[in-house]
Amino acid sequence: MENNWVVIRTFNRKEMEVGSFLKEKGLTYFIPMTYKEKLVGDEQKPRRILVPVIHNYVFLQKDCTDNELREMLNQCRVPLQLLRNKLDNQVSEIPDKEMTDFRLLADPDYAKTPVEFLDAEEAEAKPGKEVVVLHGQFAGVRGKLHRSGKKFWLIKTVGSLSVMLRISRWYCKVIE
Repeated sequence: MENNWVVIRTFNRKEMEVGSFLKEKGLTYFIPMTYKEKLVGDEQKPRRILVPVIHNYVFLQKDCTDNELREMLNQCRVPLQLLRNKLDNQVSEIPDKEMTDFRLLADPDYAKTPVEFLDAEEAEAKPGKEVVVLHGQFAGVRGKLHRSGKKFWLIKTVGSLSVMLRISRWYCKVIE
């Protein structure tokens, strides 16, 4: 059975602490990460380390009822809340297939192509057609194909975050 995902919002850059709490509970979660060059301590040379792409957001695979989920999250010492739909105030859920695609595109160890992260509103404003990728590592992934100059980008939005990945337009087929 495929489980949907929910988005947890925390405060004050506590996403890694929430991740540790979820790991202790044996739950599947995802924090989008990227590599950055940072000086660590009093070192002279910057080190390449993984840091969260966006702060305060954690994606959690939901394998229980909303009430059980709330009870479990109330045990966390870090303040957090579940993101809700604006229309009906229900917990916002993301289908497993969408999260699988998003996690694949957001993989920080796949460095063969440039990747950018942006918020959903910014991604929505970019023109493009809905496509499905036919070839390569991302075959089967659906998203929006956006052209910027002579380069093409596949945009995949999940919740309030979008990942934008360079791709050949020849790998994509327009969905009608």
